[in-house]
Amino acid sequence: MATKAQMYAQMADHAAVQLTSSWNEWMRFLDTASRLYKYPFHDQLMIYAQRPDATACAEYDLWNDKMGRYVRRGSKGIALVDDSGDRTRLRYVFDISDTGTRPHSRTPWLWKMEERHIDSISAMLENRYGVGGDDLGGQLTEIARRLAGEYWADNGRDFLYIVDDSFLEEYDELNIEVQFKAAATVSIAYSLMSRCGLAPEQYFTHEDFMPVFDFNTPATVGALGTAVSQINQQVLRQIGVTILNAEREANKERSQQNEQHLNLHSERGLSDSQPATDRTARNAPGQVRQDAENLLEGSPAHPLQPSADEREAVPAPVGDRPDREQPIGAADAKTGAGGGRDRGTESPRHDAVGGPDEQLQGPGGGDSAGGTYQQLTLNLFLSEAEQIQNIDEAENVKASSAFSFGVPGGHTF
Repeated sequence: MATKAQMYAQMADHAAVQLTSSWNEWMRFLDTASRLYKYPFHDQLMIYAQRPDATACAEYDLWNDKMGRYVRRGSKGIALVDDSGDRTRLRYVFDISDTGTRPHSRTPWLWKMEERHIDSISAMLENRYGVGGDDLGGQLTEIARRLAGEYWADNGRDFLYIVDDSFLEEYDELNIEVQFKAAATVSIAYSLMSRCGLAPEQYFTHEDFMPVFDFNTPATVGALGTAVSQINQQVLRQIGVTILNAEREANKERSQQNEQHLNLHSERGLSDSQPATDRTARNAPGQVRQDAENLLEGSPAHPLQPSADEREAVPAPVGDRPDREQPIGAADAKTGAGGGRDRGTESPRHDAVGGPDEQLQGPGGGDSAGGTYQQLTLNLFLSEAEQIQNIDEAENVKASSAFSFGVPGGHTF
């Protein structure tokens, strides 16, 4: 009798084949994957199959311990298949919509591209990839084409061995390459535009996605999905850091303007008519305030501050080839690392809180005895009341420690 982990693994294979049976289905998957771009493909696939509307996911313990959020009673974990060890296991994560907040809870900051960011993003992309242009959508499409070509040059030989039983089986090597590049290019470009809010449906028609239909086995879908996932992560991380840096600069300028305004009032012997709480909130150093829609619908924004190690410029793209130093608190999926079953060169490692662009998005580690590898029915875990009590007690300890040592409270990731 198949174990639960084996049943989910079979579900993943079935879901993979379904993805490329319809261009609408593939686009819907790309929309979900673009929001969860720090996940490797096989995790994106499992999340899409179970919770296609998921926005920011993490383990039970991470929501409690790092974010100060409790998992609501009755929430059902999203099962992710982990076959990196000697046996297949299940890891469970929960979307932010499954969690509740306390007064000191934290909410991940998820970047949103706005009109004022376009020039700096376009300049960064031109500097990184040597592709310019007045239309960001066209620029992203050309970058997708180039990176798909580079990926094939590095991994194409291995891809030729997994085309058995797929529609690609009848093609010669040249045409397999052509189909892969075409399918990867349109998928990458669509995902990049989707995450940036550029209405990709205005750039592509269903004919553009025809090459994707040739990838109709778990192995070929996994190889294509791995390529798309790794390249998207590379580019979207760079875009996210560019937006974060732009927001920090804008906040710095606003803080300086406010300081000048206060100094002017002081020199003239005038009192500032604004409440002190408003002035304090506006002048908080390094603070990035976004509207609720910058995170997800119906959820208040509460940005997290990256650590000093994460305040670097945009990290080097995979195409530059040197190994990238990973920010503290993140376990990013590295391009080109060894992978799992029929999934090309995908890395088994995943993201956690602390990336330079989005502060939460991805399952971390955990051992088999922890909450990561158990399904949450809230019979195996603490009740809401117990979670809330533990979260509040932990917050009180942090506040007491901060008072004793004269250090500001709160977390820095």
